[in-house]
Amino acid sequence: MPELCKVIREKPGAMAGNRRGGQEYCGLIYQRPGDARFYASYPSPLGPPLEASGGRKKCFIPDAVSDPAAPDATIYADYHGHPAITRFSPEDLQAQRQHFYFRVMFNPICEVYLYDFQDRTVFQLKDGKFEPIKHVADDIRGE
Repeated sequence: MPELCKVIREKPGAMAGNRRGGQEYCGLIYQRPGDARFYASYPSPLGPPLEASGGRKKCFIPDAVSDPAAPDATIYADYHGHPAITRFSPEDLQAQRQHFYFRVMFNPICEVYLYDFQDRTVFQLKDGKFEPIKHVADDIRGE
């Protein structure tokens, strides 16, 4: 995961520090049939920098993988990078916005967070292991 974060950090606008500016990049994490490894789709903004209400950023998460070696890929997670040094936003954790099993988020200092929708638990990657840091009790507001 840290390698994917480094790729995202190099994209234009992906590093805003603690400012509101910047660009989010989204993609998918998937497996090819018969392959135990996980792959990440190319990080894409899928459009210009978008401002949501309250100055929040967003990008459009793809719903399919374009990989000639994986016409029947199994998608497990979406990922996105936050251009500011933050954790998941409440919008990131809302149930109606979930399409896959997990959501992964990176910030500019490459902190990695994972949200498990089934357990409604947020994890942070620390020393190579995901450790639980928050339980989401309100699926509508992502709190």
